[in-house]
Amino acid sequence: MKKSFKKSIAVLLAVLMVVCAFPLTAFAAEKPNVNLQFGVLSVSKTDKRTYSTKRTASANALTISGLMSAKLDYNKSAGTITDSADSYTYAVGDYFTATVLLENVSQLAATQVAINYSSNIVPAGICDGDKKLYGAGDEVGTVSDTFKAGEPILVQSGNAIYNTNSTVGELSYIDMDTNTMYASFAAQDGSDYVSTASTSIGANTFTNTAVLATFAFKITAEGPISFSLANTTDADDAYYLGTLENGGNVSEYITYAPTENAGSTGLDFMGGNEYVATTKYTIVFKNEDGTVISSTEYDEGAAVTVPELPATSKDDTNHYTYSWDVEPSLTAVANATYQVVKTAAAHTWGEWVYNGDAKYDDATKESTDGTQTRKCSTCGETETVTAPNTGKLYRIGSQLTIDASILVKILVEKSVTDYYDEIYMSVTYPTKNGDKTEIINDYDIYYNNTYVRFAFDKINPHYLNEEAHYTIYGVKDGVTYCGDTYDFAITTYIKNQFTKYSVENYPNSYNNLRRLLADIIWYGYKAQIQQGYGIENGKKIPMTDYLTPEELACRTQGDLTLVDNGNPSLVTIDNPSAQTGAALRMGASVDLAITLAKKTTACPDLWSLQVEVTKQGQAPEVFSYATHPEMFLANGKNYVNFYYNGVKGNEASVPVDVRLLDANGNVISNTRRTSIESYCYKQINSSSASPALKDVCDAIMRYAKSSSTYIANKQG
Repeated sequence: MKKSFKKSIAVLLAVLMVVCAFPLTAFAAEKPNVNLQFGVLSVSKTDKRTYSTKRTASANALTISGLMSAKLDYNKSAGTITDSADSYTYAVGDYFTATVLLENVSQLAATQVAINYSSNIVPAGICDGDKKLYGAGDEVGTVSDTFKAGEPILVQSGNAIYNTNSTVGELSYIDMDTNTMYASFAAQDGSDYVSTASTSIGANTFTNTAVLATFAFKITAEGPISFSLANTTDADDAYYLGTLENGGNVSEYITYAPTENAGSTGLDFMGGNEYVATTKYTIVFKNEDGTVISSTEYDEGAAVTVPELPATSKDDTNHYTYSWDVEPSLTAVANATYQVVKTAAAHTWGEWVYNGDAKYDDATKESTDGTQTRKCSTCGETETVTAPNTGKLYRIGSQLTIDASILVKILVEKSVTDYYDEIYMSVTYPTKNGDKTEIINDYDIYYNNTYVRFAFDKINPHYLNEEAHYTIYGVKDGVTYCGDTYDFAITTYIKNQFTKYSVENYPNSYNNLRRLLADIIWYGYKAQIQQGYGIENGKKIPMTDYLTPEELACRTQGDLTLVDNGNPSLVTIDNPSAQTGAALRMGASVDLAITLAKKTTACPDLWSLQVEVTKQGQAPEVFSYATHPEMFLANGKNYVNFYYNGVKGNEASVPVDVRLLDANGNVISNTRRTSIESYCYKQINSSSASPALKDVCDAIMRYAKSSSTYIANKQG
């Protein structure tokens, strides 16, 4: 603080004790209030806010600045200054003015207001020479009598508080070391005072307001621009108002200062009572365990900041919510303590869902169980546990069996069936219409109750080199589990058998096995050609490429000796009303295809007929559409086909006798004898059959005869 002000105020206080005058009148309804008003600091009417050190200031630059122009808008919470006339927010490099006002007074004898300002602004002034405008710390020259960087603009502030005798001194200044601006005024004579009833400066008119000082600032850094009353017990940093009443006797001396000073009535600063003496309340918030989250002293009626409650938590048993023991008041009306309360509610678990992550290492034969997860529908908590025995839902081994068709058999540990409520196998395999999936529920017990075997026989011969995908499923307590999918092609199995039982390792044995395996490959190769599989144009790999020439040479060589052991009228009856035809269906298995047809109008409906099949050496079997619909298929309007797959691969030469019965069991057709060999014999020796069909029939019989030899004598 300037020494001259200290001296003046000391003289004033002494005089006030004995002089009867009217240096201050404050309105009863309102307390004196310190406020700030912001304005432009301009060197021209067109450039209102941004300056460079090269811009020349006109002689009357300050006459269009500060209080001479309309005020700027200040947002205290955001710390921004805005020119509403053109919606511009002041930024780094811009200049502005701040005028300190003392409101709600009509007469003033002495005052000092100390206001701190934020560090991102600095005082600004105009230097001599070309009258360039600078911020504090910029280029320094001989300071003119206009105004200095740390002092007020006299033309706007000093004149405003001159008394009628022009004896009031202007003592305002800025202490740049502490970022404090002092708006000071003291009469040199205790009997003197200033009337503030009405004051006009430029564009502004003030009523009952003392304009104490106008300062200039430059914005030098980003961030909120803030001001606050200096909070200190130093009397020099407060402001003083003296009142003389009661007929000239000194009856009261009131110091308006920050509330830290006992007995003060406080200041209303920039729209908020920052230092108003008021009732205080302490609001405490505690955690569930009693530790303090916050303890804050609030003015009566002030808004209370309520801490966030803990987020919902959870563990394996419960999920937890949090609340306050008492709903907090949002305004300070009394001392209060609030504590967090933790509430448990049991999880609402959904069904277990298998994650499909069981693993089986085919090389080490070691399995790893997968996991299953359930979710709480209330809080979203999940629980994941091991899914027992899921690692065993995998094939332990594979077999190839020659039956009516080529059977792939998948082996699974028997213990799996003991644990699960249900097990089954899913197979996805190739067909001419794309991949198809079937579920296999049946299995047999194998090898001293050690394994179970699922059998699959739907792979057509021209797809022997295509992988099928086998997956074992188990159902336990309503949850479905599965192991890894096993990808397997029959050619892979055959190749492995050739490697295991090679001629080099077994030159004098396993000839029958090697011949059978090579004949299967040859059969598949001829089926590829006959089915138009794509090996001719290079789209598919010929089946024979999976074997070496030496391995392929193990197949049945030379001409086949086949016979036609069929007879369409093996046994005749009088007046048959139905008749049969015979062919083959060559798919995953080689089936006898028996055509059912009416011979006379007395024949019953074809779908009501029964087919009696007698394979040589076995008892007759009777089939009907009602009992075996999968074996019957319409063939146009006048025929029904019946497919019999009871002939095994090694039984191609075995005769099969077929006759038709009505619904009552009466014979209504002649007995036809047929066989796979008889059909193949006719096609091979037919003048109309295609070469591809002749070759397939030849390959079927080579495969059938090597199968018969292998089964009769597996070694040698």
